Amino acid sequence: MNEIDRWISSGAGVEEGLRLLSIHAPNRWLAELVSRLPDRFGHLLRKALIPFAESVSFSQTVARGDGSFRKEWPFLAEPDCPPELKILAADMITSWHGYVNAHEDLYNCVSPEACYDTARKTVDNFSQNCKIRSEFQYYKEHRRVLGKHPVFATTRRLKELRTLPVTSLVRKQRALKGNIWRISHEMAKGDRPDLQEDRAARLAQRKLELAEVERMIQEYERSERRDNR
Repeated sequence: MNEIDRWISSGAGVEEGLRLLSIHAPNRWLAELVSRLPDRFGHLLRKALIPFAESVSFSQTVARGDGSFRKEWPFLAEPDCPPELKILAADMITSWHGYVNAHEDLYNCVSPEACYDTARKTVDNFSQNCKIRSEFQYYKEHRRVLGKHPVFATTRRLKELRTLPVTSLVRKQRALKGNIWRISHEMAKGDRPDLQEDRAARLAQRKLELAEVERMIQEYERSERRDNR
C-alpha cells in the first residue's frame, strides 16, 4: 500500500490530498479550486490521484475488458496455480467494485450513522482488496503462497473435515449449527457494530464448513444405500 492508498483508506482528507496532488499530479487550477471550496470540489482530488494508487491497477484492466487482468496475474491460467488464488481472483474484483461504490456513496450521506456505515464498507472493501493483492504479488514474485489470507485457513479446515469418520461428522454438524445460530443471533442484535465484520466472516466460514460436512454425510448415506441393495 503506497501513500495514496493510505490516503484513500483513511477517508481522502482534503489537506493531505492537496499535498499528494502537488507531488504526483501538480495542477494549480485544481488545487486552488479545492482550497476555496473543499466541500464542493474535494472529490476531484480522488479522481486526480486514484490512477497513482498501487491497488487500482488491476481495476483499470478489468474495466477495459481486454483480458489484462489475466495478463497481470498470468499464474491464474497455469495448471499448478493454487486453488485458493483462483477463488480469490473473483473476490479481488468484487472487493474493488465494493470499495468504489461505497466511496462514491460517502458524498451522499445525510446522517452520522450513514457516514459511519458507508465509511466502514469503504475501508473493509479496500482492506480486503489489499490483502488479496498481497497474496497475488507474493506468489507472482516467489512462486509460493504467502498464506495469510483467511481462505487458506478455511481450506485447511475443510481438508481436516474430510478425514473424519461419519460419527464425528454428525457431531460436527450439530456443533456447527449451534455456532451458526449463536453468531446469527449476535449479529441480529446489532449492539456491537465494531464486531459485525468479524462476525460476518465467522458466520460465512461456519456455513461453508457445515455445507461440506452435510455433503460428506449425504455421500456416506448414498454409499450405504448402494451397498445394501
